[in-house]
Amino acid sequence: MTMALQQIRSLRQAVTAADDAAVTRLVAMLDALPERGEADRVLDPVRPRLRTLRPPRPLSLARLLFLPLDGVIRAPADWGRAAVALPRSALLALAAAVEATAAGRALAAACRGHTLGEAGLVAELGEEAWRLAARTLPDTPPEGWGRTGLQPADYGLILALCRPVWRAGPDIWAALEQAEAGPPDPLAAAALRAAAAQGIPPLQAALATLAQRAAAPGRVARIAAGLNPAARAEAVAALEPLLDQPPPPFAAVDAAEAADLARRTAGWLEDLEACGLFSGPSRRRLQAWRHAADKACRAAFATALDREVVAPAARLAAAAAVADAEVEAMEAGAWRLRSLDAAGRKLGGAAAYDRALREMAATLASLGGSAEGPRGLHRMDLVRTLEILAGPKAAAALLPDR
Repeated sequence: MTMALQQIRSLRQAVTAADDAAVTRLVAMLDALPERGEADRVLDPVRPRLRTLRPPRPLSLARLLFLPLDGVIRAPADWGRAAVALPRSALLALAAAVEATAAGRALAAACRGHTLGEAGLVAELGEEAWRLAARTLPDTPPEGWGRTGLQPADYGLILALCRPVWRAGPDIWAALEQAEAGPPDPLAAAALRAAAAQGIPPLQAALATLAQRAAAPGRVARIAAGLNPAARAEAVAALEPLLDQPPPPFAAVDAAEAADLARRTAGWLEDLEACGLFSGPSRRRLQAWRHAADKACRAAFATALDREVVAPAARLAAAAAVADAEVEAMEAGAWRLRSLDAAGRKLGGAAAYDRALREMAATLASLGGSAEGPRGLHRMDLVRTLEILAGPKAAAALLPDR
């Protein structure tokens, strides 16, 4: 093993445990490299997280070309000739062949200085790029194919998948732009219908791409299954990888972001549970995934409760003088936690949230006895904080006996 490969392996292990800020910095560093080559493998363990983080990514012809196929891109070690998949090692060679044309060079130049976040530009340039690639890529392996590690015969298999998906690219991108809104059924149906017109493998590829970004992947899969009775098994198969990803990183973000993640995750799970495509072992996997997400969210809530309320309350109760801004910060934390509490309960585990709030109330009650200094924390400050989180009945228990 070369030193470069040893370094890549070490970085892969390190990035798996890295927080979101570190992952974002690593992505920016790799994106700045003129050629990523083997270094691109460093990101393989965190690619599911990147779909949640969505760091700003520079627009390039290669990135633009494979947006409609994003759901079927695999590490070379995970690619097989019988799979509906695209090995990552082939991407640069295919993009280089497109860029070798005059139109391809013009598109590559038009991408520079822009990011994937510019949806309108992506749609405009993407439509040109996808049609160009489908039309101009040669039937035989292009120059540089030997550096992909793939066989010449593999090129034909890969091109047979890419061409029809590129032809459906504008419809797929229109649905991807609205992924957080479902996507809406008409957009999802148009994208899947355009791909299905080319056969089952392109339909599978389009569905996999939409499913990994959709807020309602189960509904999208149900639409795909309705387009072709033979596609039901493929629709289920497109949903299965969603259950391989880890629960959202609730603990790695602040309480407000965690609440938003919990709300979106709960809606995502409800959609999958209602789609009617899961049965037997697949349904049990879905239930296990819900349990894992619920557990992760409850742990994040407990940690945030201590960080945002309990620890500040203890510190302020011991202080001789407390500024209004410090009390307001504690109350603001309580409001964020209230939002996380409400969202987290949609994942399950309501009893655990109730227990955490009871324990917090007991802690605040014990602090209330010493929170009476003229310039320090007042009991009513704790009462207001508890009322925000646990309601007026719980807060009333902190009031002094009349």
